[in-house]
Amino acid sequence: MVNYMKILDLRVSAIVENKEALRLDTKEMLEQEKDFGFARVYAVELKYKQPPKLDRNMLYEKMELYTGKVDRGEKHPPDAAGLAVWEANNQEDQDLLHFFHLNYMVQYAQDEMPAQTSLMSMENSPVTDYETAIQQSWHWQEAAQVVSECEHTLLMVDMMASGLDPKSRLQLFTGSLRAVLETAPCDAIYFRESDKLVEPSAYLAAIEEGELLYGALNIRFYNVEGTGSERSEGLMDSLGLAALGIPDVQCHYYDLEPDEVAGNLLNIAYYLFDRGDVISDGETIGFTEEMRWRCEHQYALATPHRVVIDIDPGEPYYAGRQGVERS
Repeated sequence: MVNYMKILDLRVSAIVENKEALRLDTKEMLEQEKDFGFARVYAVELKYKQPPKLDRNMLYEKMELYTGKVDRGEKHPPDAAGLAVWEANNQEDQDLLHFFHLNYMVQYAQDEMPAQTSLMSMENSPVTDYETAIQQSWHWQEAAQVVSECEHTLLMVDMMASGLDPKSRLQLFTGSLRAVLETAPCDAIYFRESDKLVEPSAYLAAIEEGELLYGALNIRFYNVEGTGSERSEGLMDSLGLAALGIPDVQCHYYDLEPDEVAGNLLNIAYYLFDRGDVISDGETIGFTEEMRWRCEHQYALATPHRVVIDIDPGEPYYAGRQGVERS
């Protein structure tokens, strides 16, 4: 089996030796990614009421099924292995598992490295840490109660995967997450990048139906107050696309049905995920003959800071970019 831990150590050493030459370029790149809202590391928390029991053999079989064949040091043909597994062998880190996904290689200037995922236990967070996610849990009314009953957490993150295209990155992460969920079913899933809590069985059913963004995308709704308008004013946006390198979408509007706006934003979000950032400023988008909503890249009105495509439904519905108080 290829010793990817050794390769990774060598790569880190090379970067350290050349750190002065790379320092400014790296700083500029990271600032640009932060400004856009891009996530170099993608993270999901698995919440449990009871301590999770992880059957490693079953987990490896599931990983083989969803991300590629596992290489455990056995004699496979050179192209047979799609996954290499590293396990911590000390007591302190015994709950750490690290997967090298050999079917998902990321090209660098001098070489390529496999995208990776890590699974580890973490200290459980109080329910107050998920307050904003709970406020937007229209899809799961029991989220607050379930999370409050959870006392154990596993954290899954990707590493060296940010160079993959958004679809491949999310497909890999979804396959890895699915393998863990089917091995050690949890009671709640928290997607950090979309600030979304989802019910595990609903998530697995959605993934089975091809809804890859079910957990990775959050459609949020805010009533807007304090602007002096007597009209019904709302702000709706998506959260989760910018973390993958694609603009999120938002619509600040008067007198439209929230369900209609939510459906349109969801359709636009899936269109962007499928095609990429292909909508130019000033172009219109619509799913009916009457719908001609103008698009423009802007910064989001609602936190977190990130790039969005602002959707203008036209007069008399567009509420613009004035300062708002959301509730």
